[in-house]
Amino acid sequence: MRYSTCLALVLMAAPALAAQSPRATARESARTFTTYPYSDPNPHPIVGRIYPYFRFDGYTDSARSQSWKTVELENQYLKVLILPQIGGKIWAAIEKKSNRSFIYFNSVVKFRDIAMRGPWTSGGIEANYGIIGHTPTVAGPVDYLIRENPDGSAECIVGALDLLTRSTWRLTIRLPADAASFTTSSWWSNGSRLEEPYYTWMNTGIKAAGGLEFVYPGTSYLGHGGEHASWPINAENGRDISRYDQNDFGGYKSYHVFGAYTDFFGAYWHQDDFGLVRYAPRSDKPGKKIWIWGLSRQGMIWDRLLTDTDGQYVEVQSGRLFNQTAESSTGTPFKHRGFAPGAVDRWTETWYPVVGTDGLVAATDRVALNLIRRGGWLVVVVSPVVPIADSLVVFDGDRVVLRRVVAGRPLEVIRDSVPDVPEGRLRISLGGVALYQPAASIALTRPLDSPAGFDWQSAYGWYLRGKESLRDRDFGRAAWHLDQSLHRDSNFVPALADRAAVAYRALDDSLAIRLTRRALSIDAYDPAANYHYGLAQARSGREVDARDGFDIAGLAPEYRAAALVEAARLAARRGDLARARADAEKALGAAPEQLDALGLLAWLARTSGDLAAAARHRDRLLTVDPLNALAGFERVLAGDQPAAAFMASLRSELPTETLLETAAWYLGVGAPTDADSVLALGGSVPEPLYWRAYLHHLAGRPDAAVLLGQADARPTRMSFPFRAEADPVFGWAVTASPSWKPSYYRALVRWAAGDTASAARLLQHLGDRPDDATFYSARAALGDPAQADHDWARARVLAPDDWRIGKAVVERLLRRGRTGEAVTMAREYAAKRPADYIMGMVLATALTRDGRYPEADQLLGALKVLPYEGAGEARGLYREVKLMRAGLAIRSKAIGAARRLVAEAREWPEHLGAGKPYPADVDERLEDVAEAEIQARSGHRNEATVRWRRLASNPGSADDLIAAFSRARLAGQAPATVGGRSDLTARWLSLVGNEY
Repeated sequence: MRYSTCLALVLMAAPALAAQSPRATARESARTFTTYPYSDPNPHPIVGRIYPYFRFDGYTDSARSQSWKTVELENQYLKVLILPQIGGKIWAAIEKKSNRSFIYFNSVVKFRDIAMRGPWTSGGIEANYGIIGHTPTVAGPVDYLIRENPDGSAECIVGALDLLTRSTWRLTIRLPADAASFTTSSWWSNGSRLEEPYYTWMNTGIKAAGGLEFVYPGTSYLGHGGEHASWPINAENGRDISRYDQNDFGGYKSYHVFGAYTDFFGAYWHQDDFGLVRYAPRSDKPGKKIWIWGLSRQGMIWDRLLTDTDGQYVEVQSGRLFNQTAESSTGTPFKHRGFAPGAVDRWTETWYPVVGTDGLVAATDRVALNLIRRGGWLVVVVSPVVPIADSLVVFDGDRVVLRRVVAGRPLEVIRDSVPDVPEGRLRISLGGVALYQPAASIALTRPLDSPAGFDWQSAYGWYLRGKESLRDRDFGRAAWHLDQSLHRDSNFVPALADRAAVAYRALDDSLAIRLTRRALSIDAYDPAANYHYGLAQARSGREVDARDGFDIAGLAPEYRAAALVEAARLAARRGDLARARADAEKALGAAPEQLDALGLLAWLARTSGDLAAAARHRDRLLTVDPLNALAGFERVLAGDQPAAAFMASLRSELPTETLLETAAWYLGVGAPTDADSVLALGGSVPEPLYWRAYLHHLAGRPDAAVLLGQADARPTRMSFPFRAEADPVFGWAVTASPSWKPSYYRALVRWAAGDTASAARLLQHLGDRPDDATFYSARAALGDPAQADHDWARARVLAPDDWRIGKAVVERLLRRGRTGEAVTMAREYAAKRPADYIMGMVLATALTRDGRYPEADQLLGALKVLPYEGAGEARGLYREVKLMRAGLAIRSKAIGAARRLVAEAREWPEHLGAGKPYPADVDERLEDVAEAEIQARSGHRNEATVRWRRLASNPGSADDLIAAFSRARLAGQAPATVGGRSDLTARWLSLVGNEY
């Protein structure tokens, strides 16, 4: 009877629900937030892991009001706020009835030095793609558009070009018309011709307070290094670490929860009766992580560092891989992954609140489930986030104990009860979809450890290390590892193919060809060898050999689309447009969302005069990638939009890089005129001017010299060329220009590619002609160490107020033991920036190394450090200064001062940017031995003996200096001379060791 009544009510309500025709809205506005801004971009080229990006080093604890563009998506249940000027971060997701955000809603924008480029803010949902979190665009403007769709949904699409991998990412944040959930759909395309690192994690901040439980089914968790431990009960202390407040031990926590096959994870604040669900098919997102700052002051200090009044947060994260791999993870099953050339990836996640369910145990993209066992009954609690009218079935083993239709609107809570069912026999389905299963039925048996006998010294072992380094974007290390593999087996084809890829990156096509020819002499059909052979031959101008390589590489599914696109480019450059069109169509058959193939078809149609077909192909391209710059500029060339509108659509931090990437695409298909047209939009920025001068030279145009002169006249500040396509540009400019700048820029390109020898030669050849300090800082970093002093001196003359130059010189002096000179120079620069804690720290370090401990102590007492994640240098320096002063006081028999200084050494002044960890995680043995010395010299030998005995018997420290020192004291002997070590412990023990 109950079943029939519910179904009738649903059918009666259906016309009324349809008549309402709910819609979601999208609007853009300006919101004012209290903001702690960042500043001071580094103008010096730091060629390395994040080049061509640069870091920001300016942070403040002074707030100001600042207006930020804000996109609001709203329906009757939710309001979602997106800040496209802060990485496109989803800033808040508010459940409207309760007016609570189910993700951490930071009421201030407080940038701190956390990300790879520095600035980062806590809270919200942050999408990361590329090499490592946090993505380079996380704190800056990204491209975006908003729209309301015919189905009643509203969406905001954000995205950027990642310069490190030359990949493009898009995130579509979509709010349906009639749902209390929203989706985030990721789309990621590797536009590079080579395999790139594959790193993508979605980081979601949630508040820590409120009785937080992490609902993460699993049996273990992985660390960044591939290590593993039990979940949710910590085997060492018995804590249930799925409860936030039971993590009050140790330091920061990274739990990559593992061991259960589930599609969701969630969180529930039991004190608030409120929760969060994140759902995605496990095939899309198998990785699930929890990040906790730590509950001691070590972590809790970040509460006020990242917000003003909103309290501490944690992060729940989802990833395409099981863990976020550190280098040590290479030795475990959990390695890095690569992103295949030309590959496209996409996945979707659903996010929603859970309200009034008393907890959470399982979820789908449509409903959240809780189970409550009470007095012999099992209460089944269902909360939908979409309108439902489905059959709920509860099983005890194979026996149905409840079957009913549940019907409700989003966020309505539906409850029913059955006699309690044992955990191992309970199954629940809704609408025929499994909603709850016993833990044993979803447990995984995947191995967590690598074989103990695996031979890392074998050719394959070294090859794996090389592959890992490639996928970690450490190309120098990759080359060395792969060379070690080939030293053991010169015919190991995988190592030959990947070593050729490293050579191709380094612009050494002749080496790449030699390596791939050797590989192909062993296996004519090896896909990677054929593909890299084709790339190197193409850049060397041997088209037939290049096409031969691509033809065979294209037989393999993993290279088919990329190889066909490269073949199409070859045909286009040759003028064989029919062949180019055919290859592009084949590439789309292998990968329907391949951007280069879609772009080729649009360009081919336009250049053939078929504007209708060109428009259709552009529409296809924009359907796949609504922010696509190539499609936008093709519209300009076809006369369908003005250039100003195209430029207005480039809203990212570095729009010139988008222009250069688009120009590089046109050059790849042999369209220099189109490349010139897009570069003309770069205005007076030097690199586009050089590219244009080169193209005009190739075309025999007389204004090439004018453009070259304009480029030479522009300052080099914040210009960091890196593309391989720029090498011939600057190679020509070196010969055509009297300026030093083309050689400098070409050196940066070569350096970024890994050809440091060529880069050094280019810089050395210029002598002292350049009049720019950044040139000399670059040459000092790359060139002959013997010349570095000269280069730094020149840099100081040219930029006497540049604190980065001063810092580098002081640190160089300290490394060489010239501490007095370092102090003098550090004082000079610190005086120019009295409020700058960075130079303050440099001066404090120099004073300490020079033995001027009272001065260093006074300076540290007045310093206020804004820290970065994991920072502890200032507090470490503070401790060193206090202990060295205490040692000197002991030597001079100033026992009262020594006791005070040792007590101060145990403190953690938070103005120095670090909070104190739990006592179990703090090594204070040096303070303890100092206390023993004070006690002994104060006539309290018995108390000193107790301390010495404890220190001498400290487990695992039989060879430790402190243990040896304590044993000598117990024996009434002077300790052995400390030799070969210069750390604080060795220096302190040497200071007091012979004074007893």
